[in-house]
Amino acid sequence: MNNTNDEPLRVLRFWRDLEIFNIPTTPTAKDNTPQIKVTTLRRRGPQSTLPWHREEFAPTEPHAFLHVVYVGVADVEDLARLVLRGILPNDDLSEREIQRVSGQGWLAAFVVNEHGVPLPSSYLAASYAHGVDAFRETGTLENVNARLQRAQEEFAQRCHRLAPANGSDDPAASSSGTALRWEDLEAERDVVCALLGEGAKKATLDWRVVVRTIRIKRSKLKDNQEAATEFLNSFYLDDLDRLIDRAEKQLPFGAALTRYLGAAIKPEGRIDILTEHATMAQLVSAVRLPSARWPAPSKYPLVLAQQAAVAEVLRTLSPDSGILGVNGPPGTGKTTLLCDVIAEIVTERARRIATLDKPAALFEEPVQMAGMKFSPLKRAVIDGTSIVVTSNNNNAVKNITQELPARAKISREFEPVAYFDEVIREIFRAQKVLDDEKQPIDGWGIIAAALGNVGNRRSFATGFFRDERKAKQSTDATTPATDAPDDDGDDAAEATTTNDPIPPAEPRDERPPTMKQILENANENYPRYQAEWKAAKRAFLDAHAEVDKQRAVLVAAEHAARELDRSRVQRETLEASIQTIADTIAAGEQDLAASRAQQTDLRALMQSHQAVLAQCEAAYLPSLWDRLMRWLGRETPRMIARRQALEVPTRALSETTATLSALSREIVQSEAALRRERERHQALSRELAALMRQCHAHQQALDAGYATGAKHFPNDAFWSLPSDIRHRASIAVSAALDHLRARLFLAAVELHRATILANAGKFIGNLRVVNGMLTNTLQDKLPADQRPRLWDVLFFVVPVVSTTLASFDRLFVGMGQDSIGWLLIDEAGQATPQSAAGAIWRSRRAVIVGDPLQVEPVFTVPLRLTEALRRRHQVDSAWSPADESVQTLTDRITPFGSWVSTSADDTGGDTRIWTGMPLRTHRRCDDPMFSVANRIAYAGQMVQGRVDDAGQPLPTPFSCVLGDSAWFDVASTRVRHPVSEDELDVLRQCLTALRREPARGEDNKPAGVYVISPFRKVANACSNLVRRGKFDGIDVGTVHTFQGKEAAIVFLVLGTAPGQQGAGARAWATGAPNLLNVAITRAKCRLYVIGDTQQWGGLDYVSELYAALPVVRLPSSTQPSTPAEDTPSLFDA
Repeated sequence: MNNTNDEPLRVLRFWRDLEIFNIPTTPTAKDNTPQIKVTTLRRRGPQSTLPWHREEFAPTEPHAFLHVVYVGVADVEDLARLVLRGILPNDDLSEREIQRVSGQGWLAAFVVNEHGVPLPSSYLAASYAHGVDAFRETGTLENVNARLQRAQEEFAQRCHRLAPANGSDDPAASSSGTALRWEDLEAERDVVCALLGEGAKKATLDWRVVVRTIRIKRSKLKDNQEAATEFLNSFYLDDLDRLIDRAEKQLPFGAALTRYLGAAIKPEGRIDILTEHATMAQLVSAVRLPSARWPAPSKYPLVLAQQAAVAEVLRTLSPDSGILGVNGPPGTGKTTLLCDVIAEIVTERARRIATLDKPAALFEEPVQMAGMKFSPLKRAVIDGTSIVVTSNNNNAVKNITQELPARAKISREFEPVAYFDEVIREIFRAQKVLDDEKQPIDGWGIIAAALGNVGNRRSFATGFFRDERKAKQSTDATTPATDAPDDDGDDAAEATTTNDPIPPAEPRDERPPTMKQILENANENYPRYQAEWKAAKRAFLDAHAEVDKQRAVLVAAEHAARELDRSRVQRETLEASIQTIADTIAAGEQDLAASRAQQTDLRALMQSHQAVLAQCEAAYLPSLWDRLMRWLGRETPRMIARRQALEVPTRALSETTATLSALSREIVQSEAALRRERERHQALSRELAALMRQCHAHQQALDAGYATGAKHFPNDAFWSLPSDIRHRASIAVSAALDHLRARLFLAAVELHRATILANAGKFIGNLRVVNGMLTNTLQDKLPADQRPRLWDVLFFVVPVVSTTLASFDRLFVGMGQDSIGWLLIDEAGQATPQSAAGAIWRSRRAVIVGDPLQVEPVFTVPLRLTEALRRRHQVDSAWSPADESVQTLTDRITPFGSWVSTSADDTGGDTRIWTGMPLRTHRRCDDPMFSVANRIAYAGQMVQGRVDDAGQPLPTPFSCVLGDSAWFDVASTRVRHPVSEDELDVLRQCLTALRREPARGEDNKPAGVYVISPFRKVANACSNLVRRGKFDGIDVGTVHTFQGKEAAIVFLVLGTAPGQQGAGARAWATGAPNLLNVAITRAKCRLYVIGDTQQWGGLDYVSELYAALPVVRLPSSTQPSTPAEDTPSLFDA
């Protein structure tokens, strides 16, 4: 960091202060599992009995309960309003702020044991409440951490009368002490609420209590306390404090974070690769083609922009450190891109493994970790190859780490493929991973793992490494490994501090094997796996050589294509020059012939003049007298006559002689010039002949490239194609080579497998320690600085690990600056700038993938408070999470990208935004969804990827009783803003029709259906309608809920009251293209808009949708609440 520039420090402090005002949210009923139940309680509500007084949660001998209690629970909107008025009493939330927040927040949280007695050290007060109090009292937030610590101490003092007599914090302690009552819970709420000021005391909010009750094996009760207390004010405060401390000490950050916090690239330093073809040609050059690819169908290669992004990511970041942004509009293949990046990173590590002379050379000298023998991996092999996929969007994380190991993700042409496939099936079973139809997913290998929170880590450990080194003394050994969190993978807690020989299990374990059992079997077949390693190494090197050989053909062909372009210009120049010279020679020869003829004529004329002169001289020969007189200086009349007679012929002869001499000189010069032109002609002809021979050789090389199956090379012919054809095309690649590249990746994976099995003994010991780290059973024995070596081992076996940004800090305890090789952030447009700072700091390379034109980050801090803090820290608005995201901050420092106009009309002025490496070929939506999104958000830059041979859009085969996409025009009269009962009636009729006659695609399976609204209250009303109507398989939510998802049918329910009452809400929803863009691009086949065209149809961005959809006009209030069977169907209108 530049010591003279303290902007990064000011930015980090600004972000830290904002996180203090973050409003944490409670769990909801969606988090319920067989072992976890979330209950919402109101003192005077139907459910007022506290869980520790309920029979269903009565402790038993095998099971205990922990209750995580959240007090002072209210809607985040209400709490945000209290925060704002606590500092700015006269202000209120704007429509934008109201719509951006959702869920319910809390004032304080703590853990209660099964007897209702609180655990004093588990207390956490909401930092935003203490932030308000501190800011109001001192104008600073520097002492908030101290306030929170003091609040915990004061809670412990209040707990003295309630806690067990021995003062223990052990949840398994006796029931001595008094169980919490409603009065106690309300008193705890009031303690924190008072910090928000007088306005909070007077507020009449719907206060409630939320309790998350966890059933746990009594033997595992203490271990599970950590999971129970995994609630935080902010997921990012610790990381931000850590970074602030480094900045204050003027310690440098790594390259990725330094660039992230650095200055934006100036406009003149940005290159729009959609218009600068020369730059795009360099990016997609065959020279930059990665050696490996994901084993997707070879007939579906990456297309132009995807190729450019993958090549730039790997070429720019692989040899160095840094950060790069990729802009991925909906349906443009972001996951496909990341898969290819992952394949190349795994293959790079395999190249390093292949340099080893024997499998054991993978390890350094063994050391002791947590009292156990541990063999670290050599840095030269593992360094910089770890991969973490993260996002603040759970669905985005799951999409990667559940898709990659699934057998469906591997094209059938590459079967059979297996990389410890039995283990991934056990992991999926332990983590309860199911497909869209709630069926188990068949996995091909442990290429990726979903970790993150404690529950995920333990369930992963359950399926990954079932370590049962001691005979069980109870029937627990027969409990299925998937009973998490009852079993929770805590068999790892049985690990001892030695690496004694592992006795065979008695009786025989019939459960599917995990890595431990596979490694034990391999250890008994040492010679076999040594031989397999040699064979796998040889197969990998052979596959790599074949890829290099085939790629060399395409590299040569691409070079030839460029040379032919240059040669074409050169040839045309040469031919023109040769023709010009030939014309010059012809004209010169013609002129020379004429000159020579003239010369002949002049010679004849000269001779004639000489004859006349001789005759004259003979006729006037001088006499003696004439000579005498001339001697005396006199001229006789005769001599006068003679002189006069000779004067004309003499002059004529002189003139002719002079003319002939000049002409002769000209002829000599012309002959010399013609000689030179002929020499030039010959030289250029020889040069042209040589060029033609070169062109012939280049054409042969190009033909050889085409012969591989490659269809395009980055030459003039390609760039002259229409834009849509270019963006659907692939450069310098063939199906045959893509097949080989995928085979190379699989050979790399097989080399990893063979290396692990050939070193089975060492990996058993190593993974035992790793398992203890994941399950936290070695917490007291494992210093943080030893953890990176453990992660090396896990990343060697499982190349890709995923976590949410919220869990990043706690998952990677002890992982410091640049300790992670590759960070892949998906859906980065949804992440606040500060949420990724710690993850980027830990990472050597960061690839940021997202779209600033989709859903913006959820940000709960009031905007006026955000602005006040920004000014206080003297930070530019470009750093504010009110308007920026991880994606926008990364795009500003990415040199290659594209400019996108975001104006709602042609008169919007310069409203362009700069995005990073652009993906532009869309393969999800039919029209009109694709065309409308393309116009409103991407200035027409996207192209439709699903087309026929003629380049025309190829709609998905689909049959729906509601007909084509349409706008159901409902002029609402029954409205509880923003909910329209009339629109809900229309939705009910549509869903009823679909229930009678489900829509189906070409697979003949019932189509998925989403119901989406821009407004939370409308979405809740739709959800209630679906639940009461028992419409199965319908997903309902706000636009934010569905980013990263897709369904065949989407209902977009607009809502809002007509006129001025709903104008503000509509203005918010249409203030930018983002919400509409996301909503309509969830629909693959059909989009049905339900709303009032008069209120919505003329608004920015929506007007494009209105113009594109046929309108079905419906009466306003004549729809019955429950339509009769003979009621005319809407789709018959």
